[in-house]
Amino acid sequence: MIGNISSIALSLPKKKVLIKDICLEKNWSYKKILDKTGIKAVYKSNPNETALSMAIKAAKKIKFKKSEIDALVYVTQSPEFLLPTNACLIQNHIKLNKDIMAFDINQGCSGYIYGLYVAQKLLNEKSKNKVLLICSDTYTKNINENDKTCSTIFSDGATASLVNNISKKNNFVFYTDGSGSKDLILNNSGQNSSLKKSPELFMDGRKVLFFTMNVIPNLVKKLLKKENLKINEIKYFVFHQASKIVIDNLTRILELPQKKVYRNYSRYGNTVSSTIPICLSEMIKKKLINRNDKILLCGFGVGLSAAATIIKA
Repeated sequence: MIGNISSIALSLPKKKVLIKDICLEKNWSYKKILDKTGIKAVYKSNPNETALSMAIKAAKKIKFKKSEIDALVYVTQSPEFLLPTNACLIQNHIKLNKDIMAFDINQGCSGYIYGLYVAQKLLNEKSKNKVLLICSDTYTKNINENDKTCSTIFSDGATASLVNNISKKNNFVFYTDGSGSKDLILNNSGQNSSLKKSPELFMDGRKVLFFTMNVIPNLVKKLLKKENLKINEIKYFVFHQASKIVIDNLTRILELPQKKVYRNYSRYGNTVSSTIPICLSEMIKKKLINRNDKILLCGFGVGLSAAATIIKA
């Protein structure tokens, strides 16, 4: 168990695409892209694979008693439908009890931290036992294949986490700057779209990087101060796996030892809200986390939004 998270499962699309193959097809420099992103492969969902179908697969891999689940929280920006609530669809598919809460959170790269915060608040009620927290996104369905920035970074995937009610409560810090919303946006989407075009993902990589470098180091320091901890007391820093250049710069600015910063973006790409739980799942399997270890989690990106917390094994 890490903090109040007892189990994590993931579900990835069947199609794995190598970045070097994309570069070969588009005549892009693989070396330049790899040096910048560090990403060697991404997962792309097929037409019959959706965020919902992957979410259901991930949820079914988690072992739990249905009677213990009091709430289902679904973090996604790739909903199967604008309505009904997609969490209700998952509840029906995995046959959870009907006397539970089930709702969606429309949040991206900071979504897992938001989900943990909401789960903790729900579990503060004595009557709540466990929360099933699911993250799933399929950004690649809305990426122009000629968009060098997005097509070589974003990846599809889903995770399911079982969050338990324990006495130890985590502190959280948040940051929101909606003035940068256009820097990472799905254009031509939603009911307010005036243009009858297909939705298309856009990211201004330079501006999002600028936001990250200016906000995240201060957010991390704020959290450490709130917890009365120093960097050397944190076993691992698990940042949202945005790209190599992002995590390299955060490591440099915060003066973190390389061994404390966990990375797996090269194997999975940027799976949005699932990057942090995928990291935790790997770390558990590799037995990198020992009892009483403190792990700082930090998500940031679309919104523009950021969130962080520290969990104790």
